[in-house]
Amino acid sequence: MNQSDIYKIIFNRNQNALMNAVDGLTQSHSLLQLPGDSNCMNWILGHIAVYRDGLLMDAGLDEHMLKDEVEIYGPGSDAIDVGSTCVEFDRLVELIELSYATLDHWLSSKPDSFDNKVDKDVKYRKGYGAYWDTINEHISQMIAHESMHVGELSALRELALISKI
Repeated sequence: MNQSDIYKIIFNRNQNALMNAVDGLTQSHSLLQLPGDSNCMNWILGHIAVYRDGLLMDAGLDEHMLKDEVEIYGPGSDAIDVGSTCVEFDRLVELIELSYATLDHWLSSKPDSFDNKVDKDVKYRKGYGAYWDTINEHISQMIAHESMHVGELSALRELALISKI
């Protein structure tokens, strides 16, 4: 199995978990938070979309988020709750679907660009700061980062399903 196929499997599993988590939920559900200092579903989806866009940019592909959307969900962004400025849930789900489709198509093309250097001089980095030297390093970090946040969604979905919203 080649590298593209391995990455496709992992992103596909994450995407399936994301889509299962959001199925049937609303904007109000997406703003629910667990007790303590936790992320809401709205922030998690936006944050994943920001990082996917950064990966798309590094791979030379079209990005999907608008600059003002990125600013809400980038690293170090404020927590989102009921009174916060945020992107509508349906738009976030659309961004997750668009970014996945672009990633899946790119990986299906069996790119040979995994060892390409990341352009660290890009002025607007889509919410992250060029920490990696190669596309391969970026994808590896992205998989770990995204998987961690996808794991947060299960409890948030359960919370949404029992809420009286």
